[in-house]
Amino acid sequence: METIAVYWEPIIRTYGFNLAEALYLCQIGVAPDKLAAWGQALQSIADSGPAFRLVWAQSGHGDQVKFFLLCDDNHWSRVHPFLAHHKHLGTLEEVSSPLMVDLLFFQGPHYGDRYGVLDFTLTPLVEAQVPLLAITCSVATIYLVLPSGWGEQAKRLLSACFEIPRRTDA
Repeated sequence: METIAVYWEPIIRTYGFNLAEALYLCQIGVAPDKLAAWGQALQSIADSGPAFRLVWAQSGHGDQVKFFLLCDDNHWSRVHPFLAHHKHLGTLEEVSSPLMVDLLFFQGPHYGDRYGVLDFTLTPLVEAQVPLLAITCSVATIYLVLPSGWGEQAKRLLSACFEIPRRTDA
């Protein structure tokens, strides 16, 4: 027997919205037999210091796994040659040209149940026709990837919908 609980409150709380603008989004195609080599390569760049704001993967077409790498301008100068090198080595099958994006992310106390929280999040964005390129969740954090220039509008819309506790000093 499976029990599913759905979190609901009239106004969902968040600890605040974080916006990173003008980031590079690159899509990488990796063959399944190259995943171990790619994982080691990706770890090697991470070992030399933070390089990515966000990394996620999904199944691709055919036998590819698609990785998405998001980094800022300071790290792109290190990531770009790294990707070119691994494309040349054959570790990567495909490396897309980078796309400029904004990243809006936030977390809250009850985000383990993301069904209700995601619905609550997406409703005002869809109604305002804010384009979304990707949505990914990790533990209690929701990440929204938007075309460059859309992050501030999404942040304003969501700030009006969510409750953000404020510190009040007596």
